[in-house]
Order: sequence, then structure tokens, then C-alpha cells
Amino acid sequence: MRIGEQYAEGRERVVGMVTGLSPEQAAAPVPTCPEWSVADVVAHLTGICADVLAGNTDGVATDPWTAAQVSARRGRTVDQLVAEWSETGPRVEALSEEFPPELGAQWIADLTTHEHDIRNAIRQPGARDSAGVETGLDFVVAFGFQPSVAAHELPPIEVRTDDKTWLASGTVTGASLEGPPFELFRAFTGRRSAAQIRALAWSVDPEPYLSAFEFGPFTIARSDIDE
Repeated sequence: MRIGEQYAEGRERVVGMVTGLSPEQAAAPVPTCPEWSVADVVAHLTGICADVLAGNTDGVATDPWTAAQVSARRGRTVDQLVAEWSETGPRVEALSEEFPPELGAQWIADLTTHEHDIRNAIRQPGARDSAGVETGLDFVVAFGFQPSVAAHELPPIEVRTDDKTWLASGTVTGASLEGPPFELFRAFTGRRSAAQIRALAWSVDPEPYLSAFEFGPFTIARSDIDE
């Protein structure tokens, strides 16, 4: 499935969840984005598409870049945010085949991460086997965890799901980490605690590898995430 199609599917799922939320639901805190409400997460997703169309990509994915998206839209209702996203989203989807592969995968990973952040906040689990989870996991292993393992000078380790294997760094050593795609995706995007990461299927002591779960904007959750 093409990147634009994946994004459209994820966007439509999020829009379906948040359209018509009460003001109280829209203002509910998002446990996996402690400084943001549900409306703030939607503002961020909306702002990404607006910034891409405006060519405002300096500092892409940095905290100031995302904070500006949220700040500029604070005070709008979720339905107003959805109206903007429904206009800008399809336009970016149409352009997305021109994105470099890494950028396209990052775009999907961000959307999918925040889709499940919203699901957790409003208690609507689902879509855990979506194409977005698969693409997002590919991205965070290849461009996040893999370089982080190398940067921390840790022994190479394979990351495995039932039907896919990634070599996290260097040559095979026999060390492995295995889990369902959704659980691994959430762990690699800062949505699992150290205890939850340790509870995954490791063939080696997980303790030295915990530091490699902190890369880019992601840090290990301070407490267990129940979703």
C-alpha cells in the first residue's frame, strides 16, 4: 500500500474517533503525551500537513516545530481542526509519493503513534494490525533503535515479530528481542515503561539495551502504559 493511502486510512480512523467529541473529551489529557490534550494531538497532526503545504519544514519533528503547530491552533474545537485537516490532508497525500522513503515512513510513524495515543486517551483501542503499524515499526527499528544500539556500543541484536526480522546492528550474535508488532512499535516510540520493555521476549539480559530505547524525541515512559 502506498504511503498516501496508508496516511489516508489512518487519518480517516482518527477523524472518525474525534469528530463530535464533547469539550471535556477533547480537553482530556493524553497519558502518552503528558503536555497535550486530545485536541492538541489533533492540532499537531493538522499542523504537519499545513506546514508541508506551506514549505515550513525547518526544524521538522523538533519540539519547537511541533509546539508551534499546537499553539497556533489552541482554542479551536476538534471539529474545526478536523475541517482544516480534511482539506490539507488529501493534498499532502497526493504529494506523498514524491517524498523520500525515509520521510514518508516517518510521516506514517508519527500519525500511527498519535492515533494510538488518542485511542488510549479516549479508551477506543483498535487498528493494531494496520499498515501504519507495520510501516511505523520498520521506520523506528531502522532509523531509531538500530542506530541507537550502535551509538551505545551495544552487542548486535535481532528484532523479531512472527513474520519479520531486523538486524539491529552489525553481525549476528544470537541476541534477540521478540514481540507482537504493536507492542514493539509502542515500546520503540516511548509508550512503554522499563518494566514493560523488560517483559518482552528477550534472549539476553535486557538491562543494557534499555538506553537504546531513548532516541530522537522518545524516552522510556516513567510508568506502565495500559492500553
